[in-house]
Amino acid sequence: MHPLNRAFAHFVKQEKLFTRSQRLLVAVSGGLDSVVLCHLLKMGGFDFEIAHVNFQLRGDESERDAAFVIELANQMGVPFHITRQDTMAYAASNKCSVQVAARQLRYQWFEELIRSSGDTAKPLECLLTAHHANDNAETVLLNLFRGTGLQGMRGILPVRDKIRRPLLFAAREDLLDFAVKEKIIWVEDSSNISEKYARNFIRLSVIPLVQQQYPSLVGTLNDTAYHFRQVQSFYDHSMATVLRKLIVRKGNEQMVPIGRLRQLPGTEAVLFSWLNPFGFSSEQTRACLALLDSQTGHYIDGSGTNLESISFRLLKDRNWLVLSPLESQDNGIMLLEKDQGQLSLAGGRLEWETIPYTGQSIPADKNTAFLDAADIVYPLLLRKWKQGDYFYPMGMRKKKKLARFFIDARISRVEKERIRILESARKIIWLVGQRIDDRFKITPGTKTVLVMRFHETGV
Repeated sequence: MHPLNRAFAHFVKQEKLFTRSQRLLVAVSGGLDSVVLCHLLKMGGFDFEIAHVNFQLRGDESERDAAFVIELANQMGVPFHITRQDTMAYAASNKCSVQVAARQLRYQWFEELIRSSGDTAKPLECLLTAHHANDNAETVLLNLFRGTGLQGMRGILPVRDKIRRPLLFAAREDLLDFAVKEKIIWVEDSSNISEKYARNFIRLSVIPLVQQQYPSLVGTLNDTAYHFRQVQSFYDHSMATVLRKLIVRKGNEQMVPIGRLRQLPGTEAVLFSWLNPFGFSSEQTRACLALLDSQTGHYIDGSGTNLESISFRLLKDRNWLVLSPLESQDNGIMLLEKDQGQLSLAGGRLEWETIPYTGQSIPADKNTAFLDAADIVYPLLLRKWKQGDYFYPMGMRKKKKLARFFIDARISRVEKERIRILESARKIIWLVGQRIDDRFKITPGTKTVLVMRFHETGV
């Protein structure tokens, strides 16, 4: 057995990427990396399907790649999925580069394949891509050259959402050695030798030049990325502890004492960690930092040219920085048009996703709702409650007006004013943070669930 087989199995187990009992989707271009990944999975006894996107960017070569992937899937005896995309038209209509267009098209399609498999007996669990150690080294350098913080120096992560990258441990030379010894055939993408793309320039010119002085560059950069991942984990934990002690919550506002903020090392980093979840970028944080030395009454909010996406206002009030929601945003009605996404709200963040239901336990958490997706019609409407609203509280067969529910549940006037309801086709499905509607509860026949999570932040 080739050493790569053992190293692959070890990395998958160490990083807890996936198991043999799961059904996997593999993104396959036909190149060395993804073809080797397929062979490693086949040899390891994993259950997988192949997905290939024909971007129609390289004429006959694109058609050749698609035909090759189909033949590969047939030889391995695994299911395959093929799609053709007009990448140039998509790039033009969305005013983005061809590279960005290709990335968006393929991941949108992969997500749809996984989502649509939810109704099958064995849904697809995750997407596997063939990024390896050389790709990771290139990413670290690209991020460094473009300007990055801790997150960029972490490189490519083994796990991100439903994406798994089981080849990050291996250098391209290891994959090539495996392919040659196992007599594996693959196809070459001619665009990989063009240095007009930044990544290709790093791969073909920068790394080989630096390796003349530092032969172990790829391994060193991967080790560095791993160390930065560890540092980021410690940083996040420590910063959360600092913010818990620093922030004072008052109603729907968060307040930070300027004197204590100044005493902390890395004041700007602390400020960024506090404000970034509310939409403030690193550049906007620098503007917010200037508020420490400004006069009372000065503020930064979403009305400025560079802050239009922010629905919060940061105000200098004597010895305090005060973060509060903009009323114009807070009182609005929001539409949830897709079956997954997230929204920033006054008081927290709402996240939702649609997943297969296999009998997993439902969390006993009032801020989490499991709803039968079969009965839900999009778009969903998120709004504040109003007089006359009613629903069927979980466990009850009769409808109940929200006003009476609030009285029985002893919900205060202040709390009541902040409560939102989520409705589908004019039916309330969830009283956010309180109770779901009995008509949308999970039953023995439920196959797919809409999972709603409200993360309270105190604002």
